[in-house]
Amino acid sequence: MADYYRTLDVERDASRDEIKRAFRRLARESHPDANPDDPTAEARFREVAEAYEVLSDPERRARYDRGETLDPGSFFHGTGSLDDLMRSVFGSSSIFGTGTREPRVNRGRDVRVEVVLTLEEAAFGVEKAVVFRTALTCEPCAGSGSGDGAGLRACRICGGSGQVRMARRSVFGSLMTLTTCRACRGDGSVLADPCATCGGEGIREGEKTVQVDIPAGVEAGNRLRLPTRGEAGRRGALAGDLYLDLVIDPHPVFERDGNDLISEVKVGMVAAALGTAVDVPLLDGGTHRIRVSAGSQHGEVIRVPGKGITRLRTSRRGDLFLRIKVIVPTRLSRAQRKLLRQFADAGGEEFP
Repeated sequence: MADYYRTLDVERDASRDEIKRAFRRLARESHPDANPDDPTAEARFREVAEAYEVLSDPERRARYDRGETLDPGSFFHGTGSLDDLMRSVFGSSSIFGTGTREPRVNRGRDVRVEVVLTLEEAAFGVEKAVVFRTALTCEPCAGSGSGDGAGLRACRICGGSGQVRMARRSVFGSLMTLTTCRACRGDGSVLADPCATCGGEGIREGEKTVQVDIPAGVEAGNRLRLPTRGEAGRRGALAGDLYLDLVIDPHPVFERDGNDLISEVKVGMVAAALGTAVDVPLLDGGTHRIRVSAGSQHGEVIRVPGKGITRLRTSRRGDLFLRIKVIVPTRLSRAQRKLLRQFADAGGEEFP
């Protein structure tokens, strides 16, 4: 005979409550309705049910513990039937419910949309129109699904419960299961006069435009949630949420590093040696004059405070960092070559 303690994964001195809890867990895992594509599910469920039938009964358990042989053919009769056994454990012949209807979720689905921003829009915020296709509230019936406003009546198929009881034969008897009523799709009610435009759903497919305020300082990969701005709910139910996944296009001048900006400032080699003032462009428009110190080297960085990107949910801004790029002329006139050689000689620089 099978090891029923091992089947239920309990110790030999397990209490009746521990045995019942183990059976409830394993019955849900092995029930054929939970494993419709597994041909071995019924056999596993039978083993679990047999183990519980024996170990939950003090007399049978005592006989089993003494090593006596028990007749499996007598199982599921002590409590009347397998359905009675299930009711004694779950309060219903179904392990997935008590037989009472759970309301169908009509809430609209969430919608995800990718929104592409320029670096300027991400840095300083923008109001943007986001357009996408989704389920919209049906205008003729105002989302009610009813054509003449007569409203709902109880479903004749399930009697308003939203579920129908079905008997299914198995290797160890008849199993009663509860399934969602196909006529009302679990609502328990149907429309007396469905709307001709939406077929009683209260929603229809269409294009939706949502005006969105993108806050200053967002980054690529950020996701914004707009509650109830997604798909419309069926028959006036709550709409789903709208999620915006942000993408930021590369900028031809500025590179972003958190809340800071990085750019280049081009300086001739004479200006770098002698020092100069340069007007550099800013991301938010206009220019800013910076001082390039005499003797500045290629690759040195000049920091401009407060000219970077606005920090998210604040008014403060990051900094602008300018890398000096010393421009060396590639084509020189004869006079320029002569002057550069004189410069090299004056500095003691060896030159071939």
